[in-house]
Amino acid sequence: MALWTDPCAKCEELLQPYLDRDLSEVEMAEAEKHLEACNYCQRRYRFEESLRGYVRLAAAEPMSAELKQKLVALRTPL
Repeated sequence: MALWTDPCAKCEELLQPYLDRDLSEVEMAEAEKHLEACNYCQRRYRFEESLRGYVRLAAAEPMSAELKQKLVALRTPL
């Protein structure tokens, strides 16, 4: 990992692994401590969390047969 002088930059780098719960206990605690104290990073966290929810919702919606056919027609052989 990189060396950080800005705690928000470190939080930014840890945000995705934090949302994935893919950090050590020490890193999780460090990120949570910063998120509790920093309004900017709290907003970034809420945005990323909401975005993930929208992506999950969009991925769960069934695709119409017409759209599937259009996508197949766009596919190019490897």
